[in-house]
Amino acid sequence: MPCAPTDDGGLKATMEPEIASWQRGEGRRLLERVGVSAGATVLDFGSREGNYATAAAHLVGPEGTVYALDKDSKALEGLADRLAAEGIRNVVRVQTSGDPPLPLEDASVDVVLAYDVIHLIGWRGGESGETVRRSTASDRRPVLAELARVCRPSAVLSIYCPHLDTHTDVDAEEDIIDEVAGQGFHLRDGLHAQLVHDSKMVRGHIMNFAKASAPATARNRPFPMPQPGHN
Repeated sequence: MPCAPTDDGGLKATMEPEIASWQRGEGRRLLERVGVSAGATVLDFGSREGNYATAAAHLVGPEGTVYALDKDSKALEGLADRLAAEGIRNVVRVQTSGDPPLPLEDASVDVVLAYDVIHLIGWRGGESGETVRRSTASDRRPVLAELARVCRPSAVLSIYCPHLDTHTDVDAEEDIIDEVAGQGFHLRDGLHAQLVHDSKMVRGHIMNFAKASAPATARNRPFPMPQPGHN
């Protein structure tokens, strides 16, 4: 059985104080509004340093699991050190090539957090970070389809998508809404909130989607998944 982190979060002094404070307070409240709750299974898609995965770990508790998925092995190694230091044992690190299929079962996830990652699907940058190839709808379609596959009927798909104009073939959130709708979701609501972006606090807009057949308020139900001890 996965174990939840300690009540104080075990947040270390090496973390930026502003981010540590956000994780203990506003960050958890934000994820609660998104739909993360006790016993839920959460997929942090493109988790990087795990700021959202670790905040979600406190909310899902000992009966829940957070999957921190990324293709950057160094980021996942750093996350492993962070989880050990903070006493968090209900987060499973998942390394992926970045291409479908995702290594998760059908209809197994209650909440997907896709924050600051949509614009990078299919994108390629040069040595100095300039865009060499933009992310296209054709790149994003199979990934969005995979996210739809792993979502339960009552799941929430939560997206934060900056950099559309510089990294993709679209420049407005409405285009992303249409793409997600094409996978059987509808826009449930939007939230303006303080977010962690590139290890800094920024103000951003989150879009929360529900399956088209689901009620307006998504429900989380626990689902047996592989044990976190094997990550």
